[in-house]
Amino acid sequence: MIQTDTVVAISTPRGAGGIGVVRLSGSEALSIGRRIFRSQPPLGERVRHVEYGRVWAEGRAIDTGVAWAFVAPHSYTGEDTVEISCHGSMVVLESVVEEALRLGASSAGPGEFTRRAFLNGRLDLLEAEAVIDLIQASSKASLDNAYGLAGGRLSELVRKLKKRVVKALSLIEIGLDFSDADIDEIGRQEIRAELREVIEGSLRLAETFEGAKRRQEGYFVALIGRPNVGKSTLLNVLLGEDRAIVTPIPGTTRDLVEGKTVWSGQTMRLVDTAGIRQTDDPIEKEGIGRTSRAIDEADVVLAIFDSSAKWCDDDQIVLDLLPSEKSIAIFNKVDLPCILDRSKVEPRALSFVDISALTELGLEDLKRESATRIPQKMEIDGIGITRQRHQDCLMRAARSGTAAGKLLTDGQPDECVVVELQEALNALGEMLGERTDEDVLDAIFSEFCIGK
Repeated sequence: MIQTDTVVAISTPRGAGGIGVVRLSGSEALSIGRRIFRSQPPLGERVRHVEYGRVWAEGRAIDTGVAWAFVAPHSYTGEDTVEISCHGSMVVLESVVEEALRLGASSAGPGEFTRRAFLNGRLDLLEAEAVIDLIQASSKASLDNAYGLAGGRLSELVRKLKKRVVKALSLIEIGLDFSDADIDEIGRQEIRAELREVIEGSLRLAETFEGAKRRQEGYFVALIGRPNVGKSTLLNVLLGEDRAIVTPIPGTTRDLVEGKTVWSGQTMRLVDTAGIRQTDDPIEKEGIGRTSRAIDEADVVLAIFDSSAKWCDDDQIVLDLLPSEKSIAIFNKVDLPCILDRSKVEPRALSFVDISALTELGLEDLKRESATRIPQKMEIDGIGITRQRHQDCLMRAARSGTAAGKLLTDGQPDECVVVELQEALNALGEMLGERTDEDVLDAIFSEFCIGK
């Protein structure tokens, strides 16, 4: 067997009875593909045409399916690529991969195909990273953002910032190249204008990070209340599974219990907290301390009260912890006679909803109300950055742009201004992947699954 630069992986297994795709990419992809997949005409003679044929492994036909070939550089990876679609049995798929390995291919690593697409110039690094965001999208909102990133909208914004830095550099370097032709005041004003756009544009994009990341991971919705008001029952019914233990014994929940769901196209991370009450139990007190921290971190707080019980001191403790700017009062157990004095609660919350977690009455109202209370999206052209790496690069560009502007205003040598502008240029180029260490690439593509 002669080892080649060609890699192989199961790209999209669908399970028994479904369809699975095995992908090959590299200089020998077509040669290996033709020996595994036999059709008339042979695979690749009609580029971008789907061929029907037999799948061969270990010297015999093991399946029938379809396959197609893409010739470099007109493929996802920028290399010759073959995709063989056969029945989704893992026995079939693994046999195809083993045959490709026997014929000289290597096993693809995580993100191997997308990494090759980046290295071959088919994608920049922002577009490559967006592929994993598309795969991991858990809501329509995060899917829309990921699609925008993958489609190059963020890359376009960053390139526009780069062009402004390049323009400022070119104006300064004219003066450096022709020492007797110092930059006039009009030229300096133009440089300052470009720098303002770079600084403001970088900061605006950097500010989208927290919101986009929160949307991607799920908005934090904390369920709080005294013991036995129905927090755990509500969590379970909202998630559609028995995530939290439900008993009539007060204080059952002593730690945070969470799960994710989607409301109105947004991912919500629901967290059931320890019941709030006066207690000397050290374990229970620690749970209540965690509840307090969860309230501080939450995007929305659902404060749950038992409408079938009289107001008590523990209800007042809950009320005192309530951050009114992000809280919704939930009056639970409305299927029973209501005797709670609501007048104590309603002034402290943004809104209130009547529900019965047991009968599921009012849950749709609760979901709609919660979805309207999540933080407003901070986006530029409908997209937000999703990685710390992006924010770091943008902040470096903004800092360097600010330093360059100050040097210019203070009348410092133009050579010093150039150094700062080059740093801003490097930061934006690094964001696009024009200057990126191998270790950074390894970390990025390690997030991918095999076959992508």
